[in-house]
Amino acid sequence: MKRVLSLLPSTTEIMYALGAEDALVGVTHECDFPRGTASKPDVTSAEIHPELESQEIDRLVRQQLEDSGSLYGLDMDLVRELRPEIVLTQQLCTVCAVGFETVQKAMASLSEPPEVINIEPKNMNDVFKSIRDIAQLTQHEEAGAVLIDKLRSSLENIEKANGPRLLFLEWLIPPFSAGDWIPEIIEAAGALPVLANPGSHSRQLSWEKIEQAEFDVIVVSCCGLEVDRAIRDIGQSQELQWLLNKRNDPPLFLFDGNHFFSRPGPRLVESAQLLAKALNGESSDNLRASICKPFIYLQKREDIA
Repeated sequence: MKRVLSLLPSTTEIMYALGAEDALVGVTHECDFPRGTASKPDVTSAEIHPELESQEIDRLVRQQLEDSGSLYGLDMDLVRELRPEIVLTQQLCTVCAVGFETVQKAMASLSEPPEVINIEPKNMNDVFKSIRDIAQLTQHEEAGAVLIDKLRSSLENIEKANGPRLLFLEWLIPPFSAGDWIPEIIEAAGALPVLANPGSHSRQLSWEKIEQAEFDVIVVSCCGLEVDRAIRDIGQSQELQWLLNKRNDPPLFLFDGNHFFSRPGPRLVESAQLLAKALNGESSDNLRASICKPFIYLQKREDIA
């Protein structure tokens, strides 16, 4: 079995879902699921910490991408020790992982350069293809076929909501739309995505455009932020509170954007299931989920003050 270095939380989760974790020789500092990842060496680092204010995170992200083209450091001394034969990475989003060109150049400098594989899904079919490709790379084709069939079946058999118009924000300060595979997840849960960009990058929205849109429900799922951190942004966004007041407090859900929606792997199906349950009125306290606090329901503005 070839030695695999995973530079994406999503591909790490896929490796474990396939039962191919023994081939994993290294992961990233952001690979935090499942629990077994804690035993794997992490080869990346980042200067931007999620505890910073979100507006500052947005500023630093833009600045570092302009200055260096990457937000992450790569420990090449450790990579040399690990001797990977395959490196799983992506070039879809430089905010999400070490830049593809950076990885290519770094791996080419090794005495025995590994094969660098670009995993770049933009929709759910691409996500399933990614699972199939990784299954083939790791000689887990049968497990891959079983996993894909199971995920497709689970996605198709969700108890859907009754079609509310749903505004989904991938970031709040400033607001960003739902992009790539997320509109499909919203539809799988039985809702209609509003101001979304299916199959393409999330885009920054103006509050004026949001105010003009017609929607019944708001979901905030800040990429990379857990609920306890993201709720700070909910309280600090005067624009959101103004909008809620103008719209007579529509239902507002805050999801864990670190574990759900943002990682194109097996738990996108769980994301759709949880969203459907939330829209159907189920409390997260009574749900079985892969983490303790997948979402909270903020019914009134007083809940976020």
